[in-house]
Amino acid sequence: MQPDFTYFGRMHPRRVTICPILFASCCLLSSARLVLQAPRPRDVKASAEKIPRQSDLRFAELRKNLPARGVVGYWGDSALTPPAVGAYYLTQYALAPLVVERSLKHPLVVGNFPDSAAPPVPANLRLVKDFGDGVFLFAAEDAR
Repeated sequence: MQPDFTYFGRMHPRRVTICPILFASCCLLSSARLVLQAPRPRDVKASAEKIPRQSDLRFAELRKNLPARGVVGYWGDSALTPPAVGAYYLTQYALAPLVVERSLKHPLVVGNFPDSAAPPVPANLRLVKDFGDGVFLFAAEDAR
């Protein structure tokens, strides 16, 4: 059976043509934000140049005070916002092959507070050294 595009006995091919065009236009408009907000090449380059500063250089002195291999704890911003998660991943990157675990239950705990002062230190942590720029090394007194 053929579809009937009639409305009160008349053909309306204009509606048949307008509906797909309208649908395609809505799809394109919803994607326009992605195109307009996509990072520009110069922005990507600037971000790529900041990574060594945010990771390798910030943690260079700390790295000298940590074992070459093993697992250390991590204490940083506990919010799961993109900056906090990014700071955690940059810490992992800078201290590799050392494993950095989000936990205070390790003998050594790295404190990373790049954008703010460290909150009050938990009772089970003792500050070993403040490396500046929001990087701290703590020793856990009740580590497993």
